Amino acid sequence: MKIKAVTFNLRMENISDKRNYFFNRAPLVLKKIRSEKPDIIGFQEATDRIYEWLRANLYEYTIVGTGRNMDFTGEACPVAFLKDRFELYSLDQFWLSPTPGIPGSRYEDQSVCPRICTVCRIRKKGTSDIIAFYNTHLDHIGETARLLGIKQVLERIERDNSEFPCHVVLTGDMNASPDESSIAVATSYACGINGGYLKDVSSAVTMSYHGYKGYFSEHANDFVQKIDYIFTDEACESSCPELWDCCEDGVFLSDHFPVSVLIDTDGCSQEKK
Repeated sequence: MKIKAVTFNLRMENISDKRNYFFNRAPLVLKKIRSEKPDIIGFQEATDRIYEWLRANLYEYTIVGTGRNMDFTGEACPVAFLKDRFELYSLDQFWLSPTPGIPGSRYEDQSVCPRICTVCRIRKKGTSDIIAFYNTHLDHIGETARLLGIKQVLERIERDNSEFPCHVVLTGDMNASPDESSIAVATSYACGINGGYLKDVSSAVTMSYHGYKGYFSEHANDFVQKIDYIFTDEACESSCPELWDCCEDGVFLSDHFPVSVLIDTDGCSQEKK
């Protein structure tokens, strides 16, 4: 099975973004998704109104996940997949905290923002091929919270694969550069199919966050960094990742460049490497 997977931080509604306020960017977001037709997208920073907009406009996609707050409102990490190609096999969401089943919970050493991971298994229609997709957004302040959070996600992947082995895709805004411990852990933890490791198939990307003006500034290096990732199990083949770096009249898709990669599970070895 070949799938085009994307990680896409939408950038919450912030009126101070002016021309890049979300609902000014929304037509470009819709145009780009329609032109690229990714099979599955892991979104971050989907506020209530943005989530409503996604569901109203991306009618080609099934979109799953809820907000991160105690009442399931607030920023979500929804997963969108093409309706005509895939169907939902299972769905879950947990909080990155010592009590993952309690909505709104979080680690002590982090920001005030609860952090979540949306988990869905999707089946390619007409086949028994299933992909397990995990989408998250790690904390932007607490490095310890990021490390604890990614370990929690990896432990969940390991547990899921011990019960029902299938190919894995993990997307997210990790709020961490490639040299941070949370990223090193992600590729050294045996949680892939049959105990294999995950690999960063976005590794060729050297930047993803640009903060709008920072991308074009003479001080761009002060702003630009890679914090958005796509991981998959080492049994899969993948293409070189692409940045969605389009900009029209100073309007970007987001303050992050979405990252896209083609993942191929056809003929992959199921043996542990």
